[in-house]
Amino acid sequence: MSRFFIQLTTLAALLAGSAFAYLLMIDGDQRYDIFDLIQGRPLTAVIGAETPIVAQAGDTEALLRAVPLDLNDTGVLQEVNHALSDLTDAVVTSVVSIDTTTNVNVSRIVPTDPFGFFGYRQNQKYKAPGLGSGVIVTEQGHIVTNHHVVAGVDEIRVTVHDGSEYTAEWVGSDPNVDVAVLQLKAPEGATLPKFRPLGFGDSDEVRVGEMVLAVGNPFGLNETVTRGIISAKQRELSDGSNEYFQVDAVINPGNSGGPLVNIRGEIIGINVAIFTGQQDVRVWQGIGLAIPANEVKEVFDAIVLGRPLIRGYIGIELENISRNLAIALGLKSTQGALITNVVAGSPAEEAGLKPGDVIVEFDGKAMKTAEDALSRIRSKKSGVVAKIGLIRKGEGLEASVPVMAKSDTNTLKLRSDISANGQSIAEALGISVSNLTSQQRLALGLKEDTAAVLINDVTQGSQAEQRFQKGDLIHKINQDSVTDIDVFYDLLGSLPQDKTTVMVLSRDGRLIRAFLNP
Repeated sequence: MSRFFIQLTTLAALLAGSAFAYLLMIDGDQRYDIFDLIQGRPLTAVIGAETPIVAQAGDTEALLRAVPLDLNDTGVLQEVNHALSDLTDAVVTSVVSIDTTTNVNVSRIVPTDPFGFFGYRQNQKYKAPGLGSGVIVTEQGHIVTNHHVVAGVDEIRVTVHDGSEYTAEWVGSDPNVDVAVLQLKAPEGATLPKFRPLGFGDSDEVRVGEMVLAVGNPFGLNETVTRGIISAKQRELSDGSNEYFQVDAVINPGNSGGPLVNIRGEIIGINVAIFTGQQDVRVWQGIGLAIPANEVKEVFDAIVLGRPLIRGYIGIELENISRNLAIALGLKSTQGALITNVVAGSPAEEAGLKPGDVIVEFDGKAMKTAEDALSRIRSKKSGVVAKIGLIRKGEGLEASVPVMAKSDTNTLKLRSDISANGQSIAEALGISVSNLTSQQRLALGLKEDTAAVLINDVTQGSQAEQRFQKGDLIHKINQDSVTDIDVFYDLLGSLPQDKTTVMVLSRDGRLIRAFLNP
């Protein structure tokens, strides 16, 4: 026999054996063979279909008919959906939109020739808008938000859940924690309604993985609600900053100051920032940060209720290191904090810290400035032992310092304190001021909207006697308009301590600039 004939016979035998095995193993109803093909039997009738859909000519509905999903009981999912909707309805009524306005003065040179060699200076004014969120925490209309949302603004407008708008007054802040408290003001001749507040939860009990809602006004879209979980705790933006909750709920610009709430509708945090990561990536990257509620409530109680603000304390005074100081101390850089004083009997003294020591590390993290070191100390709880890295006379040392709790009002900025500080500065200068009456404005030829206060007395032999006279009008302090005596005291009380202050006055129709040293 030829080799080809043997191979052909072998192939035929294999095919016959496979066909016989198919006949034995496959049930007749599910078998598909040449006779099925000749008879036109549809393939789907035997592959994965117990009840085939047979479409008649033109019967498209039979082809599109979907077989219902055989799911288990969805009652639990429906209950979760209803609970989340109920929670959202209860929470959004206490969330507000905060619109701020800041008056900005810009000076530019207007050319008077085609080549730009000559020109004159022109001052331009415009109002810079700002946007943020807040949450009502008392029936009387107290609002908690971020300090950076309202810091340095000239006007605050708040829109509540029902669409009503109110002017809000800044009451106080703790810039280190980035928390501010506002008070809604009733329209003239009216009273404020009772508002529905949200309560504070215990942020110390928050666990990673808990479900949370973030509520706010991103990009001006009021009452936007996003859902997520607590991704991590004790996150830090920098070595000297506070610790935050990390959440994966979507947070965008405009969410700042809005509440982070748990499933019981309690405030467990105030949304503060988003972590941008790569600067060239222009999308949300899944990392939001919130200030824990216990820190927020502590600041609120200190500002509104007058309770002492408790902070970590070890008993040292610090200052930043200048270049000349670094050279004198033999330091390689200006990073760190110089200890200028150690309080007698304090934990720092007991641990052996001395004036002249330079703090370069705190719990293993490099300290760049005195503010970083103070922020780290204040964030520690009583009883915690801090590991402080020092440089003393060119040598590196490490000290273990137990932290104690102490009342601290230095971190708070209160409007009442600023106003009182402004009044004390005015008294120290030797001037007293008053608002202008309509008759005085008419006599001086001033419009009603012209910003000015009147100096009605100058103390003899005072510092003010060299610069001011009775009858002078004060219009501006460092480019900020002085509209009345309240604004005057607020501006005077918040003057920068390291810069020269310029007061713009008018005397007999002439503009005068008075310079005040720090």
